[in-house]
This record gives sequence, C-alpha cells and structure tokens, in this order.
Amino acid sequence: MPSEMTRDANPPWWNLLVVLPWTLGAIFFVYQWTVDRETATREQTTQGIITAHEPANHNRYGYTFSVNGKSFTGYESPQKDALQIGEQVHVHYDPLNPKKNALTEFRDLGLESLGPLPLTLFGIGAVAWYIRGRRRKLQLTQSAGQQ
Repeated sequence: MPSEMTRDANPPWWNLLVVLPWTLGAIFFVYQWTVDRETATREQTTQGIITAHEPANHNRYGYTFSVNGKSFTGYESPQKDALQIGEQVHVHYDPLNPKKNALTEFRDLGLESLGPLPLTLFGIGAVAWYIRGRRRKLQLTQSAGQQ
C-alpha cells in the first residue's frame, strides 16, 4: 500500500476529470468557429421578414425567407438594435444547406463562439498550476525529510 507521501506525489485522476468539461468545451468552441468560418466563405444573403418576437426567450426573433422558391425559417437573438415584426432583414444562409441561417454574418458568429475560449483555457491552466504546486510542495517536503 503506498504511503501518504507517495499518493500525494501523484495526484489522483480526478484532477484530470475536473478539466475534462473545460477541455471538451474548448474543443467544441474551436470546432464551431471552424464550421462557421468555412460557411462564411460561401454564405449568401437574401431578404427576410421578421415574423415573431420572444422577449422571454433571450429576446429571440423569428424570421422567414425564401431561396429558390422554397421557404425557410430561422431564429436568432441579434446583437443589434431591436427589430419589429414585419421588418425586412438581411438573412445570411449557407447555400449548401439554407436551414443553416442567421441574421448575423457567419464570420461574426464564428468569432462569437470563441468568446468563452480564454476562460476555459484559464480553467485548464489553473488546475495544471495547482497540480504542479502540490507536486513541488511535496517534493520540497520529501527532500527536507530526507536530510
């Protein structure tokens, strides 16, 4: 059975589990940015009409638009000024899949998805710093005890 000092020298695996959600989140944010950046290279715009406003649902607006005679809908909580039902808006869409659409350019959506990335990387770094500090403190304690 390992001694208390040996066990503390190798922190348990839970330390890695603590950073797992942050790591998965960071991967997701980068993936979403990549997808939106790729879509931005081929995005097209058309005119749409605001059809709904849901203030209780993150101030979300619903809109409809047509591509090649086919109607599509979308929802977004735009960062710009308030919109009005019936107002015409520019809709950005992926010509390969018009169901992927937004009131915001995909380039900007991609940059928005990177917003939480610094916080997740900081969390991962903080746990790594904590583990390193514990190991260093233990090494100093062990070397002082051997003298």
